[in-house]
Amino acid sequence: MLTTKNNTDTDGMDSLLLDAYYTIGRLHLFCQDYAISGWEPVPHLILADGCSAAPDSDLGARLLTLNARRLLPRLARLTDDRDHLAWHWPLGQRLIRRAARQARDLGLDPAVLDATLLIAWCDGTTVYVHLYGDGCLAVRRADGGIATIRVEYAENAPYYLSYLLDPERWALYQEAIGEPETAQSIYYQSDVAESKRQERFDAPTVFSFDLATFPVVAVATDGLDSFVSAETGARLDLQPVAHTMLDFHRLDGAFVQRRLREALADCAQRQVINVDDIGMGAFVRRLDGWAVQALPMNSKVPVWEMPP
Repeated sequence: MLTTKNNTDTDGMDSLLLDAYYTIGRLHLFCQDYAISGWEPVPHLILADGCSAAPDSDLGARLLTLNARRLLPRLARLTDDRDHLAWHWPLGQRLIRRAARQARDLGLDPAVLDATLLIAWCDGTTVYVHLYGDGCLAVRRADGGIATIRVEYAENAPYYLSYLLDPERWALYQEAIGEPETAQSIYYQSDVAESKRQERFDAPTVFSFDLATFPVVAVATDGLDSFVSAETGARLDLQPVAHTMLDFHRLDGAFVQRRLREALADCAQRQVINVDDIGMGAFVRRLDGWAVQALPMNSKVPVWEMPP
């Protein structure tokens, strides 16, 4: 977790806050998620979630995250929606090949790189999100409503960048997921509506959010959707979890870390646990010294038509 700082523009009216944090799931022996945040070369949040079945995937998650940060200058040069979609996989291939060389130099099995990767960055007015694998996004509208996006894959088998390294694994993956054309599912839910869209397993998963309209954007690994009741085994819906996690009482310092710790402590008292590791980061735009704790979601690179 990197320390949050305030980034103020020249007229002093607007500022951007960001923070990221990761923590272990209750059923894990060690954390396989990793999260970083930073301001150079652009404000960014990068998360990775190592596959539990892969050896040393916690190391792979770190390799992917740190290599993704090296690609930020290239991402920052993308100018429009078409560029983001067109460069999603070429940049992913460049990243995974570099990480694979590093893993090989360390004597690690290439499977350590079986991990979801989520890259979010801000150009000052817009937050862009590139997702490789499964994960969650959560936003709060100006009217106080929450909207969430959840990306899942058939057979609970995310499409990892590491499959691009091995044609045989890539082919076996397609066999395992059954129907490649509809293997990726994108779920949208708000307080008043919900929808689902299915895509090909390798369809680029790219979103963008205008901060002038949506001044808070949170991204998370799928551990955010892993809360269950220890008493009944019932799984909590992502929507109320997002309400809790985005309820930032204070925005000074490490505000994401503080909120997650508070929320997890409260959950423990109610016998609710996060089964999986959680990595989460958030951008918050402040106006005239006050944080706008609201934001709807508007995808300039739409994955579906947003419900009203």
